[in-house]
Amino acid sequence: MAADIISIVVVVLIVLAIALAFSIGANDETLSTLVGAGVIKFKLALLIGGIAVGVGMFSFAFSFVAKTVGADLLGEALNYTDFMLLTVLISSIFWLVIGSFAGIPLSSTHSLVGSIVGVVFVYAITQGDVNPETAFNWVKLNNVILGWFLSPTFGLVITFVLFKILAKTYLSRLKGLNQIENSEKYFKWLLLFAVIFAEIWVGANSGEALGILYGLLDKGSLNLGSYIFYALLCGIASCLGIYIAARYVIKNLASQMIDSRPSESLITQLSSAIILMIATLLSLPISHSHVIVFCIFGMSLAQRKEVDYKGLGKMAIYWILTFPVAAILAGFIYFGFNLFGLT
Repeated sequence: MAADIISIVVVVLIVLAIALAFSIGANDETLSTLVGAGVIKFKLALLIGGIAVGVGMFSFAFSFVAKTVGADLLGEALNYTDFMLLTVLISSIFWLVIGSFAGIPLSSTHSLVGSIVGVVFVYAITQGDVNPETAFNWVKLNNVILGWFLSPTFGLVITFVLFKILAKTYLSRLKGLNQIENSEKYFKWLLLFAVIFAEIWVGANSGEALGILYGLLDKGSLNLGSYIFYALLCGIASCLGIYIAARYVIKNLASQMIDSRPSESLITQLSSAIILMIATLLSLPISHSHVIVFCIFGMSLAQRKEVDYKGLGKMAIYWILTFPVAAILAGFIYFGFNLFGLT
């Protein structure tokens, strides 16, 4: 009977992981600048962006961020149980749904890692032979949290510096409306490649879904062949998420970016892609939405435009609160499983 329950939980985890990969694609806004610039047809943009995200997700499924989420945050000789992984997913999804209905911008990455911390802490307390102080890989966990603060900051700085360099060395030398418009046409095509590059690293750094699968692989619930197959399905699901569902978010944001020049969008996309690439290669899961917001913030500062500091302050508060709230929520859920003997 117990074995049957565990088998059911594993199946549920796999299904939820694939669904999570779909939602990652469905909530991706990276293509908005490309669609707003009108470089290529809308459906073609969705297809190219979806393939790029899927390729990025699958290509980095065997290490880096997936390994960090699925294994490396835990202390030595500690593995997830199936119910720990289920709790992490339930807590993350539940908190994100609450945020969506409340209109609060939350990070799925922060929510997932916070849920992991809450679950592992309660697991260590309820298991007599596990020391809470050694239940975590503190170096890795500290690096991840530090990355959350540094990545938006560097996104702002890189955007500011790159645009200043571009403006001083090239844009300021353009004379007349014709030269400016002709120049922006070339920037449109550069933007296409920048967005593809960015989408690949968006997929590569999205460790939520693959982290769950990697946890199942690490604890032996999945063999390598099964993991590769399901990781491929996650890549396909993220691609379908963009093509089927993200079109609505992208259309809405693209309509607000008509006045944005391709040269400006190029800089923000390149900056966010560089940050995502570095974070991924360092195996650090970060929030793409936070990075891109601070890249836009950096662009506004570089152009001396008005900045919504109140909005940024609100976002920062929710950003900081997500981690502890998700940890507490996950801890309570896992404690409930423990009371019913389901751990």
